[in-house]
Amino acid sequence: MQLYPQNNPIKLSSSANQIKNIEALLLQEKSFDKDTLALKNFLKPLNQTKQNQIIYEALLANGFSNYYNNLNKKSDWHYQQSIKKASAFKNPFLESWTQLNYVYYLYHNRDYVNLTPMLLKITDRIEQIDPKQLILAGESFKKIGWMMQTFGDYENSFHYFDLAKRHTTKKTSEYVAILDGIGMNYFRIEKLKQAESYFQQTALLATQIHDEVRYAKAIGNLAQVKQKKGDYKSAIDLLKKDIRISENNKNDQNTMYASVLLAKLYILTKNFDKAEQTLNNIQNIVHSKSYFEKLEFEIIRLKLEILKKQNKTNNELQLRRRMLTLEDSLKTRDSDEAINQANWMIQKSQFQNNINKKETKLKEEYVLRTMYVSIIVFVIALGLVLLHFSKKKQKASQFEYDQTVNLLETEKKNTEKKLYETHANLNDHLVYLREKNSQIKKLNIEIDNIKRSSSYNLEKKSGKLNTLLQSHLMTEENWENFKREFQKEYPDFYFKLQKDFPEITDSNKRILLLQKLNFNNTEIAGILGITSDAVKKSKQRIKKKIGVKFKMLFDNVKA
Repeated sequence: MQLYPQNNPIKLSSSANQIKNIEALLLQEKSFDKDTLALKNFLKPLNQTKQNQIIYEALLANGFSNYYNNLNKKSDWHYQQSIKKASAFKNPFLESWTQLNYVYYLYHNRDYVNLTPMLLKITDRIEQIDPKQLILAGESFKKIGWMMQTFGDYENSFHYFDLAKRHTTKKTSEYVAILDGIGMNYFRIEKLKQAESYFQQTALLATQIHDEVRYAKAIGNLAQVKQKKGDYKSAIDLLKKDIRISENNKNDQNTMYASVLLAKLYILTKNFDKAEQTLNNIQNIVHSKSYFEKLEFEIIRLKLEILKKQNKTNNELQLRRRMLTLEDSLKTRDSDEAINQANWMIQKSQFQNNINKKETKLKEEYVLRTMYVSIIVFVIALGLVLLHFSKKKQKASQFEYDQTVNLLETEKKNTEKKLYETHANLNDHLVYLREKNSQIKKLNIEIDNIKRSSSYNLEKKSGKLNTLLQSHLMTEENWENFKREFQKEYPDFYFKLQKDFPEITDSNKRILLLQKLNFNNTEIAGILGITSDAVKKSKQRIKKKIGVKFKMLFDNVKA
C-alpha cells in the first residue's frame, strides 16, 4: 500500500504548514532493503509536483544508499538533484534539509573529509534561522551533534544535542538517542559521573518505550564507564548483555561495536581465548558493509595483539596484508587522519569565524568611536556656536540695557536741568514732579520687563535701573525748595497747616502738600518712593489724627 497520497501535494498556505506537511511525508519513509522497484513505486506519487520532486529525489537517494550500503553514483546523483531542485525552488528550509540529508549520507559512509566543508556551511546557515524553519529540527540537530562528536568538537556537539532536546518529543527513540549522545560527550571528556547519569537515563527511558536496541547501546556505554572505573566484571556482564540483545534485534553495528569492546576487556584481563572467540563470532558480519572497515581494521589489530601475547604466528602474514589494504582504503575516509583533518577544518573554520567576529566587533567599535567622536565634536561645535550667540546676545542685551539706562538718566538730567535753569517757581516744580513721575513709571515698567527677560542678571548685577529709580525720589534739598515755592503759592494753606495742626509730621506734610496740588495716591507714592497702600494708610492715620478738621483743610480738594 502506497502511503504517499498521489493527489495531495504540499500546500503553500504558510511556511509552518508547509514544514508540517513535509515532515508528515518524511516520517512515512521506510526501508525496502534490496527491492529498489518497490521503493520507486512507493515514492512515485511524490513525483507529481515540483516541490514534492525535491523530497522524491532525496528519499530515492536514501533508498539507493541502503541498497548499496556504500557510497554510490546513483545515490550521489539523486542527492545532488534534490539539492539542485531545492535551490531552484528557493525554499530555504528544503535547501537546508536536502544538504544535511546528503551530508549525513557521507557521514554514514565515513567520508569525513568531503562532508566537513558542507557541514560547516549548513551549521552557519542553521545558526542564522529560527529552528521553527527547519524540517525535523530535533533530528537535524541530533545528526549535527553526532558528527561534531565524531570530530572531537564536543563544545558544539553539546550545543546541538541541547537544541535537539528542545525540539524532540520526550519518551521517543529520538530523545533516547540524544541522551545517549550527551552521555558519550561526557565520557569522551572524562566526566564519568555525568556520563554514567546520562547512560542510566538512556537505559531507563529505552526500557519504558520498549526500544531494545537503544537499551543495548546504553548498557554497552555504561560498560565503558565501569571499565574506566576498574570494575571489569560489571563491564563484561553489561557488554555480553548488549551483544545478546543486539544479535536478537539483528543490529550488526551494535553487535560488532560491543564485541570489539568485550574483546579488549578480555585482553586486558588476559583472557585471550575468550577475546579471540569473541572476535571470531563477528567475522561473518564484518564484511557486510563497507563502513565496517574501521572496525575490521581494529579487529585485525586486536587479533595480532592476541597472537603476540600468546607468542603465536597463525595467519599473521595474512592479517597484516589485509591490515595494509584496509589502511590504504581508510586513509582518506574512516581513519584517525581523516577525522583529524575534518577536525582541523572545523577548528580552522571556527578560528576564521572568531577572527571575522572580532573584525566585525572592531569595525562596530570603530564606527561607535567615530560616531561618539563626531557627536562630541558636534556638541563642542554646537556649544561654541551657542556660546558665540549667547555672548553676542548678552552683548546686545548689555548694549540695550545700557542704552535704556542712559536714556532714562538723560531724561532725568534734562528734567533737573530744566528746573534749575528756570526761576523754579511752584509751577516749574509741578512740571518737574510730573515729568519725574512719568520717568518713575517708565523705570518701574522697565524694571518689571527686565525681571521677565534674559537680561535680568544685568540689572541684578549692576542695579543701575534701581539706583536711577532711587535717585528720582524727593531729596531733602528738593523738598525744601519745593516747600518754599509752595508757601509762596499757598501761604494761607501752609500757615493754617503749621498753626492749626502741630501734630502733623514732616512726612505727613509732604503727602498733604502733594495732595493739595492734585497729585493722586499713585503719583505721590512714585515721588516719595513708597507704595500706594502706604500713601492710603498715611492719609487714614492723618484723618484719624486731626479728625473733622481734615475736611476743613481740603475744602476744595478730594482726599
